[in-house]
Amino acid sequence: MAIGGIKQTLTASGLFEYLKQGFEVIWETCPGALNRQIHSDAIESSQSDLAGFLNLIHNHKVQLIGPDEIHWLDSLDARSRWETLTQLQNLDVLALIITDGQQLPGDLVEATNETGIPIWRSADRGVELLSHIQHFMTRQLAQQITCHGVFMEVFSVGVIISGASGIGKSELALELISRGHRLVADDAPQLSRIAPDTLTGHCPELLRDCLEVRGLGILNVRAMFGDSAVITSKYLKLIIHLELLNPDMFQGELEENRLVGNISSKKLLGIEIPMITLPVAPGRNLAVLVEAAVRNHALKLQGYQAADEFMSRQRRMMSQEDESDEQQ
Repeated sequence: MAIGGIKQTLTASGLFEYLKQGFEVIWETCPGALNRQIHSDAIESSQSDLAGFLNLIHNHKVQLIGPDEIHWLDSLDARSRWETLTQLQNLDVLALIITDGQQLPGDLVEATNETGIPIWRSADRGVELLSHIQHFMTRQLAQQITCHGVFMEVFSVGVIISGASGIGKSELALELISRGHRLVADDAPQLSRIAPDTLTGHCPELLRDCLEVRGLGILNVRAMFGDSAVITSKYLKLIIHLELLNPDMFQGELEENRLVGNISSKKLLGIEIPMITLPVAPGRNLAVLVEAAVRNHALKLQGYQAADEFMSRQRRMMSQEDESDEQQ
């Protein structure tokens, strides 16, 4: 199902342009460091390692220097301050950000100029900058793979419809769209791990709004059904795998499986995603089955299991029959 991993890269210029959209940020030093980079390997460490206030021991990829850090630097004697600036020179960071409108220390500028570390300055509070930087960097550097299938939003649940080529995934997606559900991506949705237990998926720019249906070619879903028929991204919560029905598929099937369905899981980027396998055969209304599967999955997340209720009823009936036999 997964096609392959994609290594993500973030440049200093990319982060700076993002910050400029909501903050007053000035690029003060090292204008040639636009292409300074960090890679997605950085996100394998904890999120707090991506950005944070000045820390020379567990250094962050973006170091923020606010009033407290400036006060601490000013409190050092000449030798300790020189040693601290030498440590800063050796840090592998994307940038230093002076926050809260603080002035740039001259010796800090000289030290970072020697190693090409850019310094940015902002009048905004450090805590506000920090939350936006961490959010942006986490998404930009998230582990990412491309999958084979159609990514849909069905009843507000992110669902990938997978299966062998030619089994009817796109036709099923088209019917779901006509029933009011939304397309995220056809054929090659890109999934990113943005949290320890969360995958989000989006569509590559080239394929955006498009759905390929055999016999009809490429369809523009937005143009045909309107803006409400597509969505740019969605959290992945469920996989529905289509498989051709064959006579041997259910031979030897456990009675329990008949009650709960053909349910398993698929590991993507280290996260287990529930997977339901639906047999494909002439006459089966797959769109209705997918809708029912998603509704049933939502009920399970709320703690309701139809199979448990059925077995509970069965036990009560058997118990009543036993009591009746004893009375007779």
